[in-house]
Amino acid sequence: MKSWSKKAVLGAFLIGIAGAAAVSPAENAIRAEAAAVDFLVPDSQSRYLTEEDLAGMNAQVACYAKNEIYARHGRTFASQELQEYFEDQSWYYGYISPSSFSDAVFNGYETANIQLLTDWEYSLAANGYQLDQPGYSFTDVYDYLYGISVVDEALFEENWEESYVAPESNSRYLTQSEVEEMTLQELCYAKNEIYARRGRLFQSQELQDYFNSKTWYYGYISPSSFSDTVFNAYESSNIQLLKDEEFKRSANGYQLDQPGYDIYAVGEGVSDVSTQYIFPDSDSRYLTDEEVANLSARTLCYAKNEIYARRGRQFESQELQDFFNAKSWYNGTISPSAFSPSVFNQYETANIELLKSYEYAKEPGGYQLY
Repeated sequence: MKSWSKKAVLGAFLIGIAGAAAVSPAENAIRAEAAAVDFLVPDSQSRYLTEEDLAGMNAQVACYAKNEIYARHGRTFASQELQEYFEDQSWYYGYISPSSFSDAVFNGYETANIQLLTDWEYSLAANGYQLDQPGYSFTDVYDYLYGISVVDEALFEENWEESYVAPESNSRYLTQSEVEEMTLQELCYAKNEIYARRGRLFQSQELQDYFNSKTWYYGYISPSSFSDTVFNAYESSNIQLLKDEEFKRSANGYQLDQPGYDIYAVGEGVSDVSTQYIFPDSDSRYLTDEEVANLSARTLCYAKNEIYARRGRQFESQELQDFFNAKSWYNGTISPSAFSPSVFNQYETANIELLKSYEYAKEPGGYQLY
């Protein structure tokens, strides 16, 4: 079974940002609301549930909601299915074995709600929900919890990973080779992505626009209130690694908020580690309209100049020079003034014109390089 923490995109990243600087009452209210999202029944310990509350639950959800009351009190579970589910919840801390746990810890609300949920579960399935069946899935539970229907876990996993520049920057150390494959813009965004995961807002309009476009992002901590003490060892190390690589490429780092900035260029594959090229064969065949029509102006510009870079041309633009310097195949030896387009074959000449025409159609004057 896969961990579903990645799939809890509406809740798991919003909970328990421990150690943050003091926040306003409004921010605390937002945090409390976010925390409630991670519970099937957020207030099962403080009021009596009704049958109307349970109307949308199937037997599995009722079983999990019943055991959620035990889980709140730190109980661990003999059922692998339940243990796996609760370990995936940010609020759970299981430390009491089933044999050591006592129901005496429950208050009147909890005792009554456990019975109501049990009755509901058994009204839907004669023997109750059968735990630990081969191929068990949390789909129905997360559908109830977050209002999402995860039919294809592999597709969801793929979409989740694609929504991040560095999906695991909070859970492992990134490598030098990984960051070397990123563009300057991606380095900057990946660095700030670590802050964004922790709920930080941004003064940069470009960064704020970018993270606002992500389903997992919930920014509520102002830059002045944010504290780096929330970061774990992986995050702190990865921020430094990304920053070092960014400023090694360009003395001033990636320049945010430039006119015509393109937040959708990040993650388009312009730094594909498998090919190192945007179009590996643009020197040996004609590109088609279908291949280039949906690319951003930035990627079109890079692909156009890739044809020059293959021929050893250097670039006056620091952005282009940084990008191609990161490619293992690039050997820039010819200055712009000494370079002659006469070296291009018919494919290259046609492809340069095609890419340029689409680039200028996307942005009058073409993509604005720094």
